[in-house]
Amino acid sequence: MVLEAQQGFGEGLSWRQEAMAAASVGLWVLEIDMASGQMRLFTNAVTRRLLGVPDDISPEDCAEFWRAHVNSHDMDRIWASIEEFKKHTGMHEMRYSYNHPQLGTFRVRCGGRRISQEGDQVLRLAGYHQDINELHAAHEALRESLSRLSLACRLGWLGVFELGRHEGTLQFACNEVFYEQFGLREDASAEERLEAVEKCILPEDRRRWRNLCRAEGWSVGLQEHVELRVEHPWRGLCWFALAYEVVGTQDEPRIAGYVSDVTKHRQHERMLREAKESAEAANAAKSIFLANMSHEIRTPMNGIMGMAHLVLNTDLNLQQRDYVEKIHSTCESLLDIINDLLDFSKIEADHMELENLPFQPEHELEAVLALLRPRIQHKSYTLESHIDPRIPRTLTGDALRLRQVLLNLGGNAIKFSTRGTVHIDFQLVRRKRNGVTLACIVSDEGIGMSVEEQARVFTPFSQAHTSITRRFGGTGLGLALCRRLAVLMGGRINVQSEPGKGSVFTVELPFGVGQDDVFVPDLVEADQQEEFVCLRGLRVLMAEDGDINREIMEVLLGGMGVECMAVSNGQEALDAWRQHAGHIDFVLMDVQMPVMDGYTATREIRASGLPGAADVPIVAMTAFAMRGDAELSLQAGMNVHLTKPIDVRELTLTLKRLARTCDERGGSADNEGGAGI
Repeated sequence: MVLEAQQGFGEGLSWRQEAMAAASVGLWVLEIDMASGQMRLFTNAVTRRLLGVPDDISPEDCAEFWRAHVNSHDMDRIWASIEEFKKHTGMHEMRYSYNHPQLGTFRVRCGGRRISQEGDQVLRLAGYHQDINELHAAHEALRESLSRLSLACRLGWLGVFELGRHEGTLQFACNEVFYEQFGLREDASAEERLEAVEKCILPEDRRRWRNLCRAEGWSVGLQEHVELRVEHPWRGLCWFALAYEVVGTQDEPRIAGYVSDVTKHRQHERMLREAKESAEAANAAKSIFLANMSHEIRTPMNGIMGMAHLVLNTDLNLQQRDYVEKIHSTCESLLDIINDLLDFSKIEADHMELENLPFQPEHELEAVLALLRPRIQHKSYTLESHIDPRIPRTLTGDALRLRQVLLNLGGNAIKFSTRGTVHIDFQLVRRKRNGVTLACIVSDEGIGMSVEEQARVFTPFSQAHTSITRRFGGTGLGLALCRRLAVLMGGRINVQSEPGKGSVFTVELPFGVGQDDVFVPDLVEADQQEEFVCLRGLRVLMAEDGDINREIMEVLLGGMGVECMAVSNGQEALDAWRQHAGHIDFVLMDVQMPVMDGYTATREIRASGLPGAADVPIVAMTAFAMRGDAELSLQAGMNVHLTKPIDVRELTLTLKRLARTCDERGGSADNEGGAGI
């Protein structure tokens, strides 16, 4: 039995030696004669390999060899440890650098204890010697990584924190940036830190932090992002973005996360929001300014054009008629400029709305030519047109904007030409099942443009060169408006030109293909064949605060055979309605008037309950032509919205259409109950 035990112990000892050799752990005994200071170092094979000494070296030479190869910077610490060994028999451990003769310098971990008796002449120490070079390198790499992470957190002002509970104890750790972000004391306990964090968070956001700190809601893998507003002790109000994930085990979960300072970002957002609101306010102010300017300009223009129209209906000699016609033509040009400005403003503000109604391309082209022909009188060039026969007879889209583009391009071609021919052609670019692309080509033989001039010709309020403005006049807005209208309609515009050889503007626009049998002809064309007989004897209540405009309307209506009752404000219109309700067939109502405006007067008329109050046609006559003005008129109870300067032809056709509608519904101009609509 004893033999078997000794054999097992021997096998166990051999196993331990192999394990220690594999782990690079050697054993040693160091003897120091306290009187002479002589040292002897006894080592096993592993220690000798780690020290780089030969196997046959004596203990004295081995001690000297070891001392000679210890890094000189660590020797003082080693002697200090030996002094500690003298005091007690407890374990001591230290690390130092050793200069191996073959392997170079590496880190060593050495530990041991005193085995001699206190007061012995010879101090004996026994311990172990281990190569930790790889472990040291790993620790150094980890330390370097942590240092870089800490540097990145400081440079990025990134606070890192970890929150958890272990055996019922709250644990909360964070980096120095987190301390600075929330103004915490580094010597505070976990509970004190959490309390301080919650205290500086604004009351409106504290619930989010409390939810985060409740361990009952932690589920491993859960990720969340929250934003907290913090009242910092010395930086004031701050915004922090907090992101975290629940890690660990389901039994002991914990939260690891980071906090980034987004105060500047939120401040920039606020500045951008304020700038946007300021821009919107400025845009609203511009719209109000344009509306007011439009109203103020259109009101006197209504008087000028109205008087010019009345004068043209009197006996004039040729020179007088020429002068008055030029006055009227100049007013129309000014009105075109005002309309272009308003349309440009609508497009800039994204308030332009397109229609999608059936129209006939041939009819629109002829309407444009009819408006342009008077401009070429007494000039030495001609106006011609051509329409591709492949174009469908009926298309769908916004014919009004198409006509506006063609009028601008055609007007420019006429203005900048002194000879030759101005062509306006329609060509089919491509045909699909339910749509076509139409090319509207306007060409002239005028002054032309260079390449540099073509590059800026579509810029708002700009012309090819300053001499153009002085010679031909204009705002430089027409072509810019054409381009924006083309883009708004889903098309494009381009120009080809050479100085002295004219210009060719091509506008490609998409349209739908309509059905010929559902096309409704323009009521204007149909009404042109009717006489004014249907208007004779109609009784119209007209409210207009401008003396000149009121006089013009009285003369115009009188010339149509209409009986006019004129008042100067909405209150007088309401009083006249209450007195003569059964004898009024139409109401022409200005919108902006003293005492009572036209909207209020219209609503009062509709609510009066008098005969015809619900059906009497009320036509708005106003200088307000901005987006939404027509809708306001309709919402107030008006039937039609006409803008000043009043187009006599449009006014006449409106009255005739309403009179015809009255007849179709059983009303009559002679009916005491008034005309219905």
